[in-house]
Amino acid sequence: MYMNLRKVVAGFTAALLSVTTASIFPTKTVSAADVCVIDTDTEYQTIRGFGGINHPEWAGDLTQAQRQTAFGNGENELGLTVLRVFVNPDSSQWNRALPTAQFATQMGVTVFASPWEPPANLTESGGSNGKLHLPKSNYAAYAKHLNDFGTYMKNNNVDLYAVSVQNEPDYASEWTYWSTDETTDFIANYGDQITSTRLMSPESFQYVPENASWVPDGGKKFYRKILNNSKAMANCDLFGTHFYGTQRSWMDFPELENSGKEIWMTEVYVPNSDKDSANRYPEALQVSENIHNAMVVGNMSAYTWWYIRRNYGLMTEDGKISKRGYCMAQYSKYVRPGDVRIDATEQPADNVYVSAYKGDDNQVTIVAINKGTESYSQQFAVDADAQITEVDRYRTSASENLAKTEDLEHDSSSFWAQLPAESVSTFVVTLEDQPVEPDENGYYFHDTFESDNCDWQGHGAADIALSGRIPYQGTNALLVQNRASAWNGAEKTLPAKAFQAGKEYSFSVCLNYMDGESSKNAALSLQYTDAAGETKYARIASASAAKGNYVQLANPSFKLPEGGKNFKIYVETEGDTDNFYIDEAIGAVKGTVIDGPPVVTTTTTTTTTTTTTKATTTTTKATVTITKATTATSASATTAATTTVITEKPPVNTGDVNADGKVNLADVVLLQKWLLGVPETKLADWQAGDLHADGVLNGFDLCLLRHTATSSGNI
Repeated sequence: MYMNLRKVVAGFTAALLSVTTASIFPTKTVSAADVCVIDTDTEYQTIRGFGGINHPEWAGDLTQAQRQTAFGNGENELGLTVLRVFVNPDSSQWNRALPTAQFATQMGVTVFASPWEPPANLTESGGSNGKLHLPKSNYAAYAKHLNDFGTYMKNNNVDLYAVSVQNEPDYASEWTYWSTDETTDFIANYGDQITSTRLMSPESFQYVPENASWVPDGGKKFYRKILNNSKAMANCDLFGTHFYGTQRSWMDFPELENSGKEIWMTEVYVPNSDKDSANRYPEALQVSENIHNAMVVGNMSAYTWWYIRRNYGLMTEDGKISKRGYCMAQYSKYVRPGDVRIDATEQPADNVYVSAYKGDDNQVTIVAINKGTESYSQQFAVDADAQITEVDRYRTSASENLAKTEDLEHDSSSFWAQLPAESVSTFVVTLEDQPVEPDENGYYFHDTFESDNCDWQGHGAADIALSGRIPYQGTNALLVQNRASAWNGAEKTLPAKAFQAGKEYSFSVCLNYMDGESSKNAALSLQYTDAAGETKYARIASASAAKGNYVQLANPSFKLPEGGKNFKIYVETEGDTDNFYIDEAIGAVKGTVIDGPPVVTTTTTTTTTTTTTKATTTTTKATVTITKATTATSASATTAATTTVITEKPPVNTGDVNADGKVNLADVVLLQKWLLGVPETKLADWQAGDLHADGVLNGFDLCLLRHTATSSGNI
């Protein structure tokens, strides 16, 4: 009864809205000659996967062979990466979900769970709203029930990703009714008691607009209430919704999509649940279209079918993949967990729908649906900093099931493909990095900030802006301002095609400041992700800056750490949050010597005058001291002046970076922390650490300092 009623309701609203939305959202007419452009730089949501539910209580469990067909990704397998399971209200029956869930977990599949009813002892009659209702007095017990299910699954080797609050609380004639206020209250005040797994929102029956007259309290209202409640939002880890009767025009929800949390489509079948309808074609093509709309319009991270095995499912009752299953497999086998949806010309022709995804820098997956009744040739152009080396096509049509054509003809950036009538095609495009060559100066980048910020941005809590106040060269420099902490500054992501882990490069940035002390330490550093996925830091170069004068932060041979990725260089000044300026930022080939401003030091001179008839001038290489005689008859007079001069560096107590008069383990530890970029680490005398005498602090200096301290017996 439930299935027939669901079919009638979903079909009625779908038919109703196919009429109303046609006039509101007219079909775009486009030429068949339009190029479909794939923009790899414009990214949208991360994909979690595609899957369906296994419900042993209602449909029997999958067999071992059927599990392999569902979750394997070889020939004649679906490649599903999401499994939904049922939270039985009777905890003694939880074991029924284990066999398939355990198999899926071993295959790396994401498993989540949905409850239809709380335990019977917690419920009351739902009256006219539904079969059951959960009184607020039992919210804590229900939270414990859900948490216990997560614990049970994990104790039985099922890595349960999430559990939802309730399956279809707005369609509860045969299960449990909740109002939108009640689910929000439960999540806000009891959601934090579910600690064994993540908490998903309630899963609405339809993803209908908030003003839908036929759904007085449901649909998107569930999610709006959560968005507007800070406690509920904090406790809700992801959102789930069903798509029964949901039109394309309803699927967009910008506020939810921009909330920072994933949205999953957790149940649907399209276009119907007719007996033995799984292999009807081209009716099955609507599965691909529905997935396309969920991904492109709804920005869904996961798409979950109803029964995996059913006479209208992804597999028929004999365990064979159906036409509906093949239409899902055009996505599930090739768009894998962790892939990111990227921009594509969505409708390059009438009745043609295209979406695109990238798995890494070397692969793009394109799915193209031709709903039309005529075959059509389409050009695809991949806009990427790489060239196409191979295009493999997989196609499902009336006469084909994932039919493979290897290595379609292509050039370095585009290819043509035939899209047969009423078909869906998946193109797996393999890319190869184009060699990045430096310019005639050996520069991979040379940022002058004359007209734009050259891809620099604030590092931490800091703002940047172009400024013509004190450029080093040209008419503009980059002003770094509004720094909340000393480590905040300016950063630039290094282009991955040019800057690779384990290789050495030359870096240089010029820095100036006009506020604060007469001198301060400045540094050019590296932030990156290591092989373990942890954020790490390294010091590239440092120098003492003199107020009002540009200083160069340069290292001609800095090695990017082995196994690292996501490299960013950043500039900061130590111990203050004053504004500063940078200019002439350069990344170049190893060993490239980049000209910079002359070294500037600031010295304080003291002049003592006495009665004399002789003037003397004494100059040392490190400082300039001027003593001028006067004819005054007074006993003596002392004056002090600060003079900035261009000169050589003064002698230092080599190795004593903390300026305590000794060279020992404390200096070694301090320099090591400073080189690692540990926030708030400051050297009292950075020049004392330059044991290699090359104007740069790096690992060579640390080794020499350790040797110096060891030789002196102070380790």
